Amino acid sequence: MTMMRQFHLGLISLLLASGCQMYVPGGNPFTDGPDSATTWESTTEVPKTVTLIDTRSGEHLFMMEIPVGQKLVIDFVTDGGDNAVITPDLMMWEVFPSSVKYGPLSNALTVPGRWSRKIIVNLRDSGEYAQPAIDRPLSIDEINDQPDWWSSEGGTLRGSDPIDGYDP
Repeated sequence: MTMMRQFHLGLISLLLASGCQMYVPGGNPFTDGPDSATTWESTTEVPKTVTLIDTRSGEHLFMMEIPVGQKLVIDFVTDGGDNAVITPDLMMWEVFPSSVKYGPLSNALTVPGRWSRKIIVNLRDSGEYAQPAIDRPLSIDEINDQPDWWSSEGGTLRGSDPIDGYDP
């Protein structure tokens, strides 16, 4: 095998091993830089609030209490704003579930240039919990799915046999 082929094989293996994880806290080691997207993940132990401030006026332009189990991704597009002096850049953002590694940023806000904005990340008190999914399956969905002994009329309660240790 030639040296170049070995190099390409090693590079491909390294890329596959790292996975295509674009939106992870700390960034992607291959594409991370000052102009790449930034990710903040909110967990039960460390729930976060992200605030964007205009340093010229002190105005709070954007504030997001990231829900537990979600992450906020922000990407700034230079010269994407609507005013070359006051708001020359465009901030693209989205809130994703923590398991999502990549997706489109569908929300936008025109913001001051990089030297006139500041991002503050505050930690909220721990102990928050993620909201359960609305469409999650419940153990008993309908009255007809319930056992006879659950009703007000009652019924036979099948108990477990402690000798074999198994439930019916």
